[in-house]
Amino acid sequence: MSGPLPAAAFIAFALVFLPLLLHLRSQNIPLLSIIAWLTVSDLIYGINSIIWDENVDIVASPWCDITTKLKIGANIALPASTLVLALRVYRITLQKGRLGTPLELGICLGFPFIIMVLHTIVQGHRFDVYEGFGCTPAIFVSIPSVIILDIPPLVTSAGALTYCSLALVNFAKQRRAFLLLARQPHRPQLTKAGYVRLVSLTLVLGVWNAFVIALTRASAYNNGLLPWTNWDDVHADFWLVSTYPLALVPTDVLGWLYFSWAAVPISSFFVFAFFGFGGDTTGAYRAVGAWFNTAILRRGTGFQSTLLASHGYKQAGLTKDDHRGRTTA
Repeated sequence: MSGPLPAAAFIAFALVFLPLLLHLRSQNIPLLSIIAWLTVSDLIYGINSIIWDENVDIVASPWCDITTKLKIGANIALPASTLVLALRVYRITLQKGRLGTPLELGICLGFPFIIMVLHTIVQGHRFDVYEGFGCTPAIFVSIPSVIILDIPPLVTSAGALTYCSLALVNFAKQRRAFLLLARQPHRPQLTKAGYVRLVSLTLVLGVWNAFVIALTRASAYNNGLLPWTNWDDVHADFWLVSTYPLALVPTDVLGWLYFSWAAVPISSFFVFAFFGFGGDTTGAYRAVGAWFNTAILRRGTGFQSTLLASHGYKQAGLTKDDHRGRTTA
């Protein structure tokens, strides 16, 4: 059944992993956060779909304890990081600096960690296992779950759309505002096309995140909210693991299950669409090809030097001749 699922997850993982490597030096914390959370999520989805292909066996329980919490974190981390990215591109049009590393890290990493901890309040049991999809977080659907798990991603998605829209308006009035990036110290330069890609990705992810969150969470309330009475009642069967063979899953629930699963790989494809075809990335593709020639076919120069030639010089502001001159001097 789940044959296409691991393939889709691992393809998405590969598509976002290379941009992650290429942007490690960019110090663009929200962009790195988006790519990193997607990379981790794609990997989890791919492994889960392999382990629980055509079975609902309760295996790899520690793995499920960790990955279900990471899923909860990713659900808020992606819209929150998109909000920070929107704030960054908006502040560029105002000729202001970014929010600062501590604040950006706090929103992109610290805030999701807090939500992961608070999830325990509405975690009625250990986790669920769906055939073909693997372990998923258990949520006691109630007013506290709406406050903890639903409102924050919706608010951050709305904020991302708001600031991205303002950035587009300002950018239309001040088309050279993107040059501010080039004047910031310790930052690789961004071209106008690079800035437009950032704004476009922010807008697309903002719309997509809000769409996915609104639909998937609304589907969870089809049967209404449960009364959150007290800690002991909600967590009475905390160590229970519920299993769901696909044959027993209602058709409408199965449709939402596929949709919510596909949302992460689709987000990964969006990132690749905007950052997988830039000059730096295509240079890295050539470097990988050169590495294949040297490491596998045993010919040509090394991967590391080729990667520098295709990517590193541009970030450092050097030409190939500059590099040759410095190394031979």
